[in-house]
Amino acid sequence: MILDTKEDVRRLQAEIIRAKSDRERAMMGVDMIDTTYEIVSRSLLIQNPGISKRELTALIFKRYYRNDFPPEVVEAIMLQIRNYKVVD
Repeated sequence: MILDTKEDVRRLQAEIIRAKSDRERAMMGVDMIDTTYEIVSRSLLIQNPGISKRELTALIFKRYYRNDFPPEVVEAIMLQIRNYKVVD
């Protein structure tokens, strides 16, 4: 892990976060997740202009989980995302 923030600043950050309520900390987490999703989505759309929503979802899955599953499992899941049919 790279620690590029000075120790006194890290302590102050931790103090500020601990002073927040559980709900505020949870909302910070939600905001970070949403921001990450937007950054990943935009970068994939720039790299792959005109792709479908389903293909974007498959590529987001790959970006998020490519290190958690073997490549063949990632590809199989991406294929399922691409081919998913909504049943009424």
